[in-house]
Amino acid sequence: MAANLWLILGLLASHSSDLAAVREAPPTAVTTPIQNLHIDPAHYTLSWDPAPGADITTGAFCRKGRDIFVWADPGLARCSFQSLSLCHVTNFTVFLGKDRAVAGSIQFPPDDDGDHEAAAQDLRCWVHEGQLSCQWERGPKATGDVHYRMFWRDVRLGPAHNRECPHYHSLDVNTAGPAPHGGHEGCTLDLDTVLGSTPNSPDLVPQVTITVNGSGRAGPVPCMDNTVDLQRAEVLAPPTLTVECNGSEAHARWVARNRFHHGLLGYTLQVNQSSRSEPQEYNVSIPHFWVPNAGAISFRVKSRSEVYPRKLSSWSEAWGLVCPPEVMPVKTALVTSVATVLGAGLVAAGLLLWWRKSLLYRLCPPIPRLRLPLAGEMVVWEPALEDCEVTPVTDA
Repeated sequence: MAANLWLILGLLASHSSDLAAVREAPPTAVTTPIQNLHIDPAHYTLSWDPAPGADITTGAFCRKGRDIFVWADPGLARCSFQSLSLCHVTNFTVFLGKDRAVAGSIQFPPDDDGDHEAAAQDLRCWVHEGQLSCQWERGPKATGDVHYRMFWRDVRLGPAHNRECPHYHSLDVNTAGPAPHGGHEGCTLDLDTVLGSTPNSPDLVPQVTITVNGSGRAGPVPCMDNTVDLQRAEVLAPPTLTVECNGSEAHARWVARNRFHHGLLGYTLQVNQSSRSEPQEYNVSIPHFWVPNAGAISFRVKSRSEVYPRKLSSWSEAWGLVCPPEVMPVKTALVTSVATVLGAGLVAAGLLLWWRKSLLYRLCPPIPRLRLPLAGEMVVWEPALEDCEVTPVTDA
């Protein structure tokens, strides 16, 4: 009995020592193949350092929020993006290998614990006839003294290049420059003034970053920003149409009024001609069209984007005209008449000659040439010996 008791106590002591060893063992370190993940907002890059001994030769790629994946720059431990928001907290993730294993993630910008519901909401922008217009709504928790200001910059440049929009507007107020109140709910920027009036120039800005800041007596409120692709945001304007008659022909030509679709437009032309019961539509790629023998005719045209096929302009104003019927000049008519008479005379003479020859042939048919066969009809004579006596004659 005593021996059994000592055995039980020994087993309990051994189990207790094992548990203590487990509790005192250091935790297993979780290792990742990358470290020091950081954002460079000036260059729009996400960079990292490979962990010691980590093998990241299988390829790396990144993702900003829910955007498409971006491959790491060749030979470098970084990913480059076209833009970075300085207002929205966005999650950036690095993946490795074909199985898209998550190697690390980071949020940028860090949350400043500001009241984001006081920031401008629903920022939207569009381009129309050389002007960039943006509108926004006041934040639901913005106090009455909060007012907003809009800034823009080339997406390729940093925040130090921000420029303020000069023409603010609201639902019932139109002012120039920063307003001393919170009535700002939009702003318009003349792109021809700030970018130049030459479309498709080498300095053409493809994208801009729009930032709307807010501030009140209690201090600044979080900002709202958005990257605007100017070509995608452009609302197509109807072309400027002119028409004219060139004799009996109608000539229509037009000029597109879109800055960011230069050379990337097709056109739909509608032609309403009095000689046709229904209007005719033509899809053309050149900005002019000819109609022969037009008569009473009208035109209208609209643009369509070759980049975004569903993007169409409205119809232009319809223009009508009446072109005179085709009139042949007197000289041309005289020459044509003479040529017609001569041609008819030659044809008649030819027919007459043919008829006379045919008649003579029927009245006086030609005598066929007589060909006498010689074989079998000829008689051959051969000289025979003389059978008469020949007496020689002598002189007396």
